[in-house]
Amino acid sequence: MRLTRKFIAALVIGVALVALIQGYLTYQRERAVFDRQMRGEAAALGRSLARGVAHVWQRDGEAAAREFLETATSKRESLLARWVWLDAKGPDAPRASPDELAQLGDDQVVTLRDATRRVLLTYILVQVAEARRGGLEISQSLEQRDSYIEASLRSEVLGSASAVAVAALLALGLGVVFIGRPINRLAAKARRVGAGDLTEPLVLDQRDELGELANEINVMCDRLERERGARELATEQLRHADRLTTVGKLASGLAHELGTPLNVVSGRAKLIADREVEGKDVEESARIVVEQASRMTALIRQLLDFARPRVMEKAPLDIVAVGARVCELVATIAKKANVTLVPPSGEALRLEADDGQLTQVLTNLVVNAIQATPAGGTVTLAARALEAVPPPYVGGGARRWIAIDVRDTGAGMAEDVRARVFEPFYTTKEVGDGTGLGLSVSWGLVREHGGWIDVASVQGEGATFTVYLPDGASA
Repeated sequence: MRLTRKFIAALVIGVALVALIQGYLTYQRERAVFDRQMRGEAAALGRSLARGVAHVWQRDGEAAAREFLETATSKRESLLARWVWLDAKGPDAPRASPDELAQLGDDQVVTLRDATRRVLLTYILVQVAEARRGGLEISQSLEQRDSYIEASLRSEVLGSASAVAVAALLALGLGVVFIGRPINRLAAKARRVGAGDLTEPLVLDQRDELGELANEINVMCDRLERERGARELATEQLRHADRLTTVGKLASGLAHELGTPLNVVSGRAKLIADREVEGKDVEESARIVVEQASRMTALIRQLLDFARPRVMEKAPLDIVAVGARVCELVATIAKKANVTLVPPSGEALRLEADDGQLTQVLTNLVVNAIQATPAGGTVTLAARALEAVPPPYVGGGARRWIAIDVRDTGAGMAEDVRARVFEPFYTTKEVGDGTGLGLSVSWGLVREHGGWIDVASVQGEGATFTVYLPDGASA
């Protein structure tokens, strides 16, 4: 609504300025018109009286002329006329100074404003049979003019205030309807888009710039939705490709791991088939066959479960148990590389996470650690709870996190390598030994869980990858 308030304020100020200027100009115009009317009325009346006074003076003398002048103006309350001698000093002296009356001639009318007495003075020279110069002084009260102008000014002020009030009400109504509400809806839509909600198209029933903006936002959301679907599909394909790569590594060790139980099953089955065992020995051999078959089935099912793509489903997990299960899954790779694998220990640490995706993350980190560790080295998993402030790209303040460390005793990483380890398709392995997807995919999975992965490494002393995930108890 801030834009609406600015719009209303600008409109009201504009209307007020226009009304103020118009009122001032009207006031000045009416004042000038009234002044002209008063001057014209005084001049016309003065000339008429001058002719009458001159005639009576010539016929009946000065006294009759003065009486005629008094009788002619006695009924006018706002106008008074009297005879003045221009050189007189007493009652017959004019109120104006000699300098002000210097231009008074036979055909001239001099009009002056007496601000002290608030009157308008008009002087007209009258030719009489006297050696002295005399004439009429007509005084008009300015009170009527001032009253008229004040009433006109009040009307202008009232009209201007009414215009401003009407403009404000119209601007408020139109601003709220056509600007305020649509902008609030646009802002709410923008917030939903920022939060990832691209549903519910915004419909504004107005054919203006805001309506066009709403249509463009809807088109943008449709495009983003399609691009997000394509991106999610590509991301899932990359994750599945990374799982299959890891499955290939696990399968090479699994083949060796299945060799021993297969030999046991084959030997026991041959003994039973050749009838070389009887009685309880047959039952014992059959039990051993079932036991080894179950062992092989569990290994294969574990591998298939890891390889199968699934939608993320968070559930309560014990990270210590997940770490131990990952160690069992990659045990054959560690054994083949002659690397000691130390699973996490201690009390259970629970959090909300997707079992399959968290297993994929830890499997990638542990396999990479095994490959970076020379024969005779150690890869250690550890889980702990701690208080930490996440990085800026995660956001938020200090809170409780579950940290899973994967530590190796390899050669470590240089700083330039450490800075790029999570880039897609970046790898330091030989061609054919790595795709450069494992750590990138792991990073994305951890970020989807609201956490992050940190790397600490010193060349010659190994590296530690730490996965930080929100603690389920504090979420």
